[in-house]
Amino acid sequence: MDKEMKILNYMWKLGLSREEAEQLYKDEEEDNLPELTTDQKKVEKEMRQADRKKESNPRQRKPNEDKQTLINGLMEHLQGFSNEIEDVSVINPEREIDFIFKKVHYKLTLAKPRK
Repeated sequence: MDKEMKILNYMWKLGLSREEAEQLYKDEEEDNLPELTTDQKKVEKEMRQADRKKESNPRQRKPNEDKQTLINGLMEHLQGFSNEIEDVSVINPEREIDFIFKKVHYKLTLAKPRK
């Protein structure tokens, strides 16, 4: 829309005089915001997010006792399975067991697929 059309539109829709409409047009042209540099955009984004409350306590996952029972049972079975199995250790009580069988390092991982 060109300048004259905008001024006429202001006069008609807002009920302004010609001088008031011209002044409004001039004010709107001067109010255009400058282009921001990338650094200024980063600062602006940080300032807009400053009022948000950050989560202070992350959600605690409750332990899966079934997986812990399985891992303990597997560990006990591996220890009694053969004399060639050494250094059986639980890395994660709900997920991993490490052991050495015939001088080769193995890792057993327990996974529960989601529905």
